[in-house]
Amino acid sequence: MPHPELPDLAASLEEFTTSNYSPSGILAIARHGEVLESHTWGEDGYDLSTPFRVASCTKSFTALALLILRREGRLGFDDAVVDHLPELKVDAPADWPTLRIRHLVSMSAGLATDNPWGDRQESLPRDELSAWLAGGLRLVFPPGGSFEYSNLGYAFLGEVISRLAGQEYRAFVRERIIDPLGLGDTRFVADELESVAAGYHREPALVGQRSAWTLQEPTGPGAFSPIGGLYSSVNDLATWAALFLSREVPTGATFTAADLLEAQQPLNPFFTGPAPAPLRGFVAQAYGYGLFIETFTDHGTVVAHSGGYPGFTTYMCWHKESGYTVIASANGTHSSVAAPARRVLLPLVAAAKVGRDDDGSDSKAGSNEKPDRERVANWPETLAAVSRIEELVRAVPSSTAGDLAGRYADLFAENVEMDFPLFRRIEYLQQALVSLGQLRPAADDRAPTCERPSRARWSVKAEFGRLELYIELAPVAPFGVQTFSADLVNGWSRVKLF
Repeated sequence: MPHPELPDLAASLEEFTTSNYSPSGILAIARHGEVLESHTWGEDGYDLSTPFRVASCTKSFTALALLILRREGRLGFDDAVVDHLPELKVDAPADWPTLRIRHLVSMSAGLATDNPWGDRQESLPRDELSAWLAGGLRLVFPPGGSFEYSNLGYAFLGEVISRLAGQEYRAFVRERIIDPLGLGDTRFVADELESVAAGYHREPALVGQRSAWTLQEPTGPGAFSPIGGLYSSVNDLATWAALFLSREVPTGATFTAADLLEAQQPLNPFFTGPAPAPLRGFVAQAYGYGLFIETFTDHGTVVAHSGGYPGFTTYMCWHKESGYTVIASANGTHSSVAAPARRVLLPLVAAAKVGRDDDGSDSKAGSNEKPDRERVANWPETLAAVSRIEELVRAVPSSTAGDLAGRYADLFAENVEMDFPLFRRIEYLQQALVSLGQLRPAADDRAPTCERPSRARWSVKAEFGRLELYIELAPVAPFGVQTFSADLVNGWSRVKLF
């Protein structure tokens, strides 16, 4: 039966589904666990029971597993991480706070952000993760001092769970969470499901060129499963959202209603500003226990998480006061399915008759800008990478792509070749420099902008414009470049090369 208060999903999604963001996908509206409307596109057979990679939505399962262990007295969120991972060595000033479990949970540990690199580590063996712990963990700000999204931190939490539970993280989550909830479409291993949606990947395309989707080989479980390893379906994620909305705990579960309430409370505020249209007032955004929390002055609370993995993007969000939930999956890398999901949810939130959230979670978010005394010096590897990449760019007009790719391959983390091969990036740079003309000499006193010690932005000027370059380093030795992007700027025109 149609629900007249709900948007026409086909019309709402038309721009997204016709713009080749992904080969196929699904978006559904649920309320308190009941799917009210859904819309699918493409030819990959999505329906309400189709399992797909939920990627970082897995983090909410990981956080609830930690709450279970805390309730059983096996850990405290103020425990030092080294108490549970004794091989850990932290590379940070002696007067910085001790790294604690709550810092990892809330994305305030000071670990460098790592999305492109972390997404490629799922199958890593546990002993290699342990070796990284022992090799020295660098921090980019004092623990508890800011927000920085870290997959590595949740991999460490998964290892804590495995050691405390005396069984693999994946087995613990299935035994304590997945099975008691009856989530039959939710598993860490594709072979345990009758079928799963196919994922696709493509390289960036230059303006005027086509870029084809190719099948993405799925990764298997490993030490990084806690960051994003789950498969699930719309039906199961609707049940998952309804669990947090109702806080009605099924028989056999070892978590409580209090755990589910706490899991939706803000731990690490990072933004306060005007609410996005069509909402009114202001919003405070924070990270909680594997979930993002948005507290609106006029509309209550939206709880959400996105997921991005090679081959998939996923988004789940629910409005605590009205019970409306939106779940979306698109089977293309970087397919940005969160945007249409929020375009569907926010008008439902705006129409709901609620006032200021008064459930006790009165958070005051603030700026994440830190005083100079808390800033960390730029990593020497970051500055060295800037220098070498500039050398690479300046050698582009006089060298072949293959030669340069071989000469500079050691600079990059392993995900770069998998995401978009270096020689192809160099070919794009070669074409860009045809438009820009001769490169101008670099100024002797020029320095890159480093908003974090592991990131850098800078420009290379040319006759008819400039290249704007950006890098991020991976968070573990040898600190290779995990992100390398370039924009061509010519007057008012800007083209993203890769």
